[in-house]
Amino acid sequence: MIKDSLSVLPMRREIHQARLGFFLFIATLSVFFAASLIAYFVIWSTSSIDRTVSFSGVPASLWISTLFMVGVGYALHRAVQSVRVEKQVWFRRWLFVAGGMALVFLVFQANGLNRLLAEHFASGPDIKLYGLMFVLVFVHALHVIGGLATLAMVTNRACRDGYDHENYVAVSICSDYWHFLDAVWLVMLVAFALTS
Repeated sequence: MIKDSLSVLPMRREIHQARLGFFLFIATLSVFFAASLIAYFVIWSTSSIDRTVSFSGVPASLWISTLFMVGVGYALHRAVQSVRVEKQVWFRRWLFVAGGMALVFLVFQANGLNRLLAEHFASGPDIKLYGLMFVLVFVHALHVIGGLATLAMVTNRACRDGYDHENYVAVSICSDYWHFLDAVWLVMLVAFALTS
């Protein structure tokens, strides 16, 4: 009995360490994205262009991709709920749904990035907003690819029955990361909409 309770202590410590590491990682990314958006607003506000004529705004594919981004967060939320109550089949299904939606999100993102780049080169040298939007969307897409790799590892382990109602911290952290990406994406879209 005492031996069993002592073996739980290192596991709880590892869980707390994993959560602390994740929190620090998210805090660092938050500072990076906040600084990027502040730089975007500064450059937008000091730009001398006629914004009503020359800047047409956010490509439609980026707006459409938002539905899939939010869908990934929802699917992962449902996956965490399913594993907590040992619904393993639904748990794995929700993970696959999340992965599929993430891939569709990236397809729409690639289309949007292509459009932003085309607009950037078609506009005059004084218009930097398309280029700035491209950089911010591209950096977010890179973080989505990192999240997709993590989701693939979690899904692979889930298919080998690696998680249960007591051991699902990695699933929870993966879900929280995607919720963070959702929030960043929505804030970026609002910033882009305000400047267009």
